[in-house]
Amino acid sequence: MTLKTMGVLSLMAQAGLHIPAAGDSEAAVFPQIYADIGDEQSIAQNLSTFSSHLGAIVEIFRALVQAPPGSGRALVLLDEVGAGTDPAEGVALARALIEALHALGVCTVVTTHYNELKAMPYTHPGMENASVEFDETTLRPTFRLLVGTPGRSNAFAIAERLGLDPRIVEQARRSRSRQDTDLTQVLQSVEAEREALAREREAMARERAELAAERARAAEEARRLEAERRRLFERAGAEVQALVRRGREQLDALLAALKAHPSPETAERARSGLRELSAASESYAAQGKSPAGGSPPRDLRVGENVLVLSLDRPGVVQAGPDHRGEVEVRAGALRLRVSPADLRRLPAGEAPEPARSPESGPDLAKALTVPSILELHGLGAEDAVLELDKYLDDATLAGLRRVTVIHGKGTGALRQAVHAHLKGHPQVAAFRLGGEGEGGNGATIVDLGAR
Repeated sequence: MTLKTMGVLSLMAQAGLHIPAAGDSEAAVFPQIYADIGDEQSIAQNLSTFSSHLGAIVEIFRALVQAPPGSGRALVLLDEVGAGTDPAEGVALARALIEALHALGVCTVVTTHYNELKAMPYTHPGMENASVEFDETTLRPTFRLLVGTPGRSNAFAIAERLGLDPRIVEQARRSRSRQDTDLTQVLQSVEAEREALAREREAMARERAELAAERARAAEEARRLEAERRRLFERAGAEVQALVRRGREQLDALLAALKAHPSPETAERARSGLRELSAASESYAAQGKSPAGGSPPRDLRVGENVLVLSLDRPGVVQAGPDHRGEVEVRAGALRLRVSPADLRRLPAGEAPEPARSPESGPDLAKALTVPSILELHGLGAEDAVLELDKYLDDATLAGLRRVTVIHGKGTGALRQAVHAHLKGHPQVAAFRLGGEGEGGNGATIVDLGAR
């Protein structure tokens, strides 16, 4: 049946007909196809039957030899070659026929029950064994083609299943030649190894599938974490912008109050506000520190003391959760909405401690980086006065007592504009031209302090 199927499908493919095969199958084209397939299934084969088969094979060889050069490769199908005569002579003749066809470069498919012929692919490059899997339990073929594995003749198993006297079957096994027994054992070990390899391939395929699924899950988790990281950074950026905006507003208010009412009390309030802003800035910059232990608090109530992890600063709850689950917290001069995950409840009775003591004064290096020298050389008078006014406010809040304004010598116009502005500034206690080593007439030394 296998030989007939191969021949019919090859002819159908060459005729442009659809064949029952997978979409990615490939079919070879053979200019000549020869077959010697006997339809007689009787075991009563005799010399005349052998002669008819051999006559057909002779005609096939004659056609192959007489084929014109370049006519292409032929397909030859031989069913039970060498059968119907003395087994030893039949095997020898079949072996010689197969080797001759192989030498001619013919694509040959041979069916046989002879173990000697099944062993040829192990010693002849270019030959390959194949068999249709047979289930000895049901005595039926599974129709799975096993390439690389020779089929085994299951005469003994079939005889037992069909009811032949077991003593006769056992006697047949004992009387089988040692050479046939050894070869059969080799074929059985090859088949067992093939089955083991098949199981191993299936296990490896399952492992590859599991690894692929695990990689997909890991990639999805990485994408989720990256999206979460971006969300947190965007949120942190928005909070920083809000802090900066709030700080600028507070600074502007402090400067306006200082200008409107220049007094020691106003200056002290400005310094206190500056300390608050400085502490908030330091705490927010320290948000990369490891968070405190404990778990996010639940059921927070107004007035409770908490620690804001992202600011590393204590605060007081001002309002309960909103529609997003965030609570309002006051941390020093800051009021912000925070997720409970960013909070830790402080022990009962533990009041928030200020980040800095009022007596410590502002941390000038971290609060406002204000140099003690202002460079105005090269600016126009109007732009220079604007820069000077802003600089004097910053220097006052930063606690500087003496600063140097460089205006250059030139025509003296810029120096006159600077001096005119200094005369009316409320935070300028005195000013003078620079002395030796201080810039001379190109610089002005300004003492700060309320008049």
